[in-house]
Amino acid sequence: MLTVNNKSSVTYQHSPVSEPVPYLAVPASGVANHTLTLEDVWKRLMRQKWTLLLTALSILLLTAYITWTTPPSYRAGATIQIEKEGVQVVNFGTLNSAAPDMGEQDPFFRTQYEQLKSRKLATQVIADLDLKSRLFERPEPFSLLTSFKVILKGLFSSLFPAQQGTGLLKSADYATDFSQKLYVEPIEKTHLVKVFFESPDPVLSADIVNALINAFIKDNISSQSETDTYAKAFLEQEMEKARQRLTLQEAKQIEYAKQNGILEVNNSQSSQERKLDELYSALGEAERARIQAESQMIQGRKRSNAREVINNPMLEGIKQNLSTLEAEYQDKLKQFKPAFPDMVSLRERIEELRRQLNSETGRIRQSLQADDSSARRADFLSAKKLEDDLRVQVDAYKGELVALRDSSIEYNALKREVETSRNLYDGLLQRMKEVSVASNVTSSNIRVVDAAAPDDNIFRPKKALNLILGGLVGLMLGVGAALLRETLSQSISSVTELQALSGLPVLGTIPHVRHLSESNLALATVRDAGSLLAESYRVMTANLRFVLPGGCAPRVTLITSVNPAEGKSTSAVNIALSQAQQGLKVLLVDADLRRPSVHTKLGLPNARGLSNFLNGEVDIASVTHPSREVKGLYLITAGSLIASDPVRMVSSPAMAQLLNLATKHFDSIIIDGPPTAGFADAIYLSSMAEATVIVADEDRINRKRLVTAIEQLRRVRQNVVGFLMVKSQEETIDYRYHDRYQTRIPSKPAASSAAKAKGKRKGLNLSPAL
Repeated sequence: MLTVNNKSSVTYQHSPVSEPVPYLAVPASGVANHTLTLEDVWKRLMRQKWTLLLTALSILLLTAYITWTTPPSYRAGATIQIEKEGVQVVNFGTLNSAAPDMGEQDPFFRTQYEQLKSRKLATQVIADLDLKSRLFERPEPFSLLTSFKVILKGLFSSLFPAQQGTGLLKSADYATDFSQKLYVEPIEKTHLVKVFFESPDPVLSADIVNALINAFIKDNISSQSETDTYAKAFLEQEMEKARQRLTLQEAKQIEYAKQNGILEVNNSQSSQERKLDELYSALGEAERARIQAESQMIQGRKRSNAREVINNPMLEGIKQNLSTLEAEYQDKLKQFKPAFPDMVSLRERIEELRRQLNSETGRIRQSLQADDSSARRADFLSAKKLEDDLRVQVDAYKGELVALRDSSIEYNALKREVETSRNLYDGLLQRMKEVSVASNVTSSNIRVVDAAAPDDNIFRPKKALNLILGGLVGLMLGVGAALLRETLSQSISSVTELQALSGLPVLGTIPHVRHLSESNLALATVRDAGSLLAESYRVMTANLRFVLPGGCAPRVTLITSVNPAEGKSTSAVNIALSQAQQGLKVLLVDADLRRPSVHTKLGLPNARGLSNFLNGEVDIASVTHPSREVKGLYLITAGSLIASDPVRMVSSPAMAQLLNLATKHFDSIIIDGPPTAGFADAIYLSSMAEATVIVADEDRINRKRLVTAIEQLRRVRQNVVGFLMVKSQEETIDYRYHDRYQTRIPSKPAASSAAKAKGKRKGLNLSPAL
């Protein structure tokens, strides 16, 4: 513990010179994560405001020049209506039916829009209106866009010389240029379409639109005619195929009828069926006659019993059932063959009834046999024989009918094929007649609603809109260029970003002051003690007093910078003056032997100084000078040997001896060292200091250089305690509150300060004047 003022109880603790100073480490990557805020972006833009303004103004001027030198173009438009079907003159012969309307996404309408923009129509209109000479090859007035197009065409011709000179390529280029100036705009929720064309001549624009629509309508009608022609050719081919097929099938039918002896299957079947019905009727009559004869024969012997037999309900019921089943069998026989399961079952039932009838009749016959006479028996036998003969005939005709039906199956199949082919041929013939009539009727599904008319109003360029867009684009490009330049410049836009990048605190922020001479700037703490600049240096001095662990002040402080001319010498002088004003005994050493400036700022001679002492020419006392500005401040200038080897001098034992001796007699030693970029002097001086402060100019901070400098210093000794930001755009002390809340400090030190200096403990007298 060293007592500074015997009359004061204020004491300061100092760390040994050799004790390392722990602090935050520099990020390994060299750049710490920092979230950009809107304020940071705004500051970056303000740092590059001239880049932003020049870029925006250049784009705006370029837009204005292009706008005013571009030849005016005029736009003409027409409206047409497109329907899926044209006017129906006849209601037959339609080749395809219209699909339901699906709205704006209907493929039919989208196809029509694309056909309007087709290369085929463009080529036709170019040829009809001679647009090659009237539009595409007409001389254009000079403009920046015209020059640019000429350059591109020349470049294209040099890259692809083989393709030049062909008429096909030029025609394709004309059609492409035509399509680029054509606009097709469907009107929502309608079948109306607006067609526009843009050219330098309003009359030509209208003519082109009208010609394009007429060509589109003619092409549509021509497409319909081609469809009709194709349909007729197709129908003729199909009719010929149908005729040949019909002829072949008719020949097969006739040949089959000849081979099977069939004249007409349907007529033969009808006659056979009628004859079979007659046989069944005769058989029924014979059965009734036989039954009647049999009953009369029975009556001869037992008339009463015979009457009962004739009127027997059982026999009557059996006969009725038998007649019903036989009639049903004959009806079904017209549709089914005898082998059909239902027919077999029906025939079995008929046979069962007949057995029952015969059994019952036999039983009655036996009962009446004794009384039957010979005559009645003869009648009975005759009726019985007739019935048997008729039954044989019925069975024979049934067999013939079944055989006839079997042969008619193939015949009917051939007949149906012939009828089908004949119907197809008749239908094709009728369709051919209808298409022939419909193809002669020309109707289009496209109607012109409003024809194009010349419009004298300039469509392009739109000057006001172009200027607005140019201004917006220029502003956006300017912002992008400013941010890009700010990013590439590796600069730091704020104190927060500097602290985040380095991991070190900013001990003071010195505002950017203009219109001050170098000497007034270096002595601002004394000559303008009430200014914001002086107050900022006092804040820096206060922070430096408590920068070491435990709140101690460093005895030896190196003031350095990354780049030359960043304000480190001015800052070193003002810090030393501020400490001396606080009653400390301070030694300011100008150790920048490459480009010293402390003697210039303070108006001192530099005949002898630190370099002369380190070279062994003079002693310490002869190079130590008291300050004329503040009592308690002593100075050692750089000396006259600045051209010698500065690294050898500052790394010599004499430099360490000077600092060790000074720490015994001074409260604070401020070393103004050289910059760290490319020089080893600062590294040696930092190894001898307890604290190293880096002065950084906000406009000249480079991320890579800054991180490299901190890493170099920390490899020697961990004593880099923070930054002093000079020329800062961030005013850490508000002018309004600073000027309002203080009493103006006089330019010269007060008498009380001198009295305090007299009461201060005397240090080692290194100056002859002392």
